[in-house]
Amino acid sequence: MKTLPPQAMASRAADFVRTAHHVNIDPSYSIDDILRPGFWAHHVLKLNVTDLVDVLATDGSFDLSLRVTEKGIGYVVMRPLRIWVRDEVKAGEPEAPVEALGDVPDGYVVGHTPKTGWRVLTKDPSNEISRNHKSKNEAINAAISHSQRAHGQGVAA
Repeated sequence: MKTLPPQAMASRAADFVRTAHHVNIDPSYSIDDILRPGFWAHHVLKLNVTDLVDVLATDGSFDLSLRVTEKGIGYVVMRPLRIWVRDEVKAGEPEAPVEALGDVPDGYVVGHTPKTGWRVLTKDPSNEISRNHKSKNEAINAAISHSQRAHGQGVAA
């Protein structure tokens, strides 16, 4: 019979391992918006992997429990643990697809400076995603990859 190793539950209290957050949100946001990793761009520094986030619509139309599973520059990936929707309220419209390879995604800037080489920045909030790319195409591909990740679409193979 397998047992939980003794060091798995060190003498740490749970509040030192993860934090629970509560957010009241305007019902004009859809559940799809909330689950999009880029939605949390302004809160990357406040959230850590394994944190729990409860999201409650101010009109009571939906209630979510989320766990932070990944974070990066300008995005936080959340896994829904529980979704409750009142009276079959629809989750909203699906996200628009990301532009075809070769085009800089909306909300991103690709530029070059002698010090940083080709780099990728987001517009709002203004974050440097990556730098020192050898070519403009490499920087554009990095912007596309980050955009796909921030919109929860995964990275294309």
